[in-house]
Amino acid sequence: MFFINELTKNDYQSWKIIFKEYLTFYNSELTDSIIKSSWDKIINKDEQIYCFGCYKSSEKNKELIGIMNFIFHKSTWSKKHVCYLEDLFIQEDYRLKGCASLLLKNLVKICKISNIEKIYWKTKSDNYQAQSLYNKFAIKTDFLEYEILL
Repeated sequence: MFFINELTKNDYQSWKIIFKEYLTFYNSELTDSIIKSSWDKIINKDEQIYCFGCYKSSEKNKELIGIMNFIFHKSTWSKKHVCYLEDLFIQEDYRLKGCASLLLKNLVKICKISNIEKIYWKTKSDNYQAQSLYNKFAIKTDFLEYEILL
């Protein structure tokens, strides 16, 4: 059985393991200092960065198997805040079992309650497995992303 819940301070070690798996999946690396800083922002409610997890539950314990980090922010294109879904990752053994879908449904519910205008995110162009799920929830836009690393 799977359930969704907001992460607490006690979830740091489990979140860190999954977050590092996510970074590896995208051939990325962050220092432990940046990872800890990210967690500190998630736990600090003033930051408006949130994390919900998908847990596998048994009679004896619960196990974090997926994470979803997201940010509420202002927009010049709306009077309301918008939501950027920054990270969504499910451990490999639990993919295609409904965890990502549960997380996305939960995010939609949270955003509706919070009067958010829209949810947006990005994914790699070759991440077809994720795109097959995203196509059920959202409209793929024609925008490309550009970055200037400073």
